[in-house]
Amino acid sequence: MRPPPRQAGGPPIWFAGRTEAALRRIGRLGDGYLAYVITPDRYRTALETIAVAANATGRSPGPFGTGHLLFTRLDNTYETALDRATETLSVRYAMDFRKAAARYCALGTPEQVAERIREFHAAGVRHVVLDLLGPYEERRRQIERFATDILPLLRDLRAG
Repeated sequence: MRPPPRQAGGPPIWFAGRTEAALRRIGRLGDGYLAYVITPDRYRTALETIAVAANATGRSPGPFGTGHLLFTRLDNTYETALDRATETLSVRYAMDFRKAAARYCALGTPEQVAERIREFHAAGVRHVVLDLLGPYEERRRQIERFATDILPLLRDLRAG
């Protein structure tokens, strides 16, 4: 293959995956890890697996990016947010997504959503990609509410 897929000084290559083999491959080859539909605990464990694989191949612990795509729904109550997230994700994935939404998403009031983001930060996530759930027509309002109601609750994370 020309040019070779990975070149010194080239752009960082981030990988995704959940299996042991994928995580070891990320440790051997990757410059970053991007996950979705996992818990903060599973994210932390994945980073440990990646680090073991990197160390086993003699890779330096140089800059390594960490990110997570987080399904998010901001609402006045957790239950309302869960209902709206379930509707969106059940259609998207053609299955009942209620239990998964409750387990993997950031849902509810600004304080609840901010707390979920803090849990991922504590697990090692430094970049969050938000997938704001609900009808497309509500997307702008979700973005505005996130900016005004949640970002102020996370200011200390951005400084660190």
